[in-house]
Amino acid sequence: MNNIMISLRHFRFPAVLLLALFVFSTGVSSVRAESVCDHVTLDWLQSQVTLPEDARLVFKKGQGVLCEAVLSIDGGLVPVYAGKDFIVVGRLYKDGISITRTTMSSLSDIADAERKKAEEKEAKAVAMRKFFFKTHAADLADLVSLSFSPKGASGKFIYVITDPGCSHCKALLDGLEEIAAETELVLKLIIYPVLGEKSKTMTAHAICEHLSYGAYRTLKRSDAVKGCEQASKLIDKTFDLLDKADISFVPLVVAQDGSWVVEGNDIPGVRRYMGLEPGPGEKSGGCKKTQEK
Repeated sequence: MNNIMISLRHFRFPAVLLLALFVFSTGVSSVRAESVCDHVTLDWLQSQVTLPEDARLVFKKGQGVLCEAVLSIDGGLVPVYAGKDFIVVGRLYKDGISITRTTMSSLSDIADAERKKAEEKEAKAVAMRKFFFKTHAADLADLVSLSFSPKGASGKFIYVITDPGCSHCKALLDGLEEIAAETELVLKLIIYPVLGEKSKTMTAHAICEHLSYGAYRTLKRSDAVKGCEQASKLIDKTFDLLDKADISFVPLVVAQDGSWVVEGNDIPGVRRYMGLEPGPGEKSGGCKKTQEK
């Protein structure tokens, strides 16, 4: 999804994260400097930390006793420093000079190329998702868990694909309720718990207890039930369909006939497709699927 920030959150460490590493020793033989990167491969890095599926190793070079490695993740470059059996994420300094900044500056062409690849990949994915909803709009009706119907609602509606644990989804629903009241449009919610087991538990609670839209909007993470067969079947069915389009995030708003799709918390985008005045609000992000092992 667009505008997903590259950050240290891609990495999970059992120990304290070191933000800066200062190297004081320079008395290392050239033979040792040339060999410190021999073991540093993408597989080895993945054995040390959890990496996104699209991570690639694009550069490595010995820096004293450490191997400086640069990963491409979601179109951005992330430097790490590897020892024999550990890695550190942060900046490397030597004699008061940022080695990391020098390296990253030298990789500007690679950074531009990786960014372009990511943009092209995302553009293709967006086009594929739009085509998917155009051809599967009728299938969405079977996935609806609950609806919001404003006073005087007509027979027209839009689908809202959401996760009860996603803050962006909650913010989007605030704006969509205003649009629904303005246009007499029904909101049909498809609950897609991509944020892991807790979201699935909350979803099961909403389905098994037949929550109203209002009760769903006040659902807390502490709310839980054992689940029920109806919820299990509906959750599985939702994943089966949306996985076909490789949809790994929420929220999404889909036209009744699938003719348009708005991704993320983007009320201005929804209003634009519906021919409404822009109104207040700005486009923000979404919640990405948890990478569970």
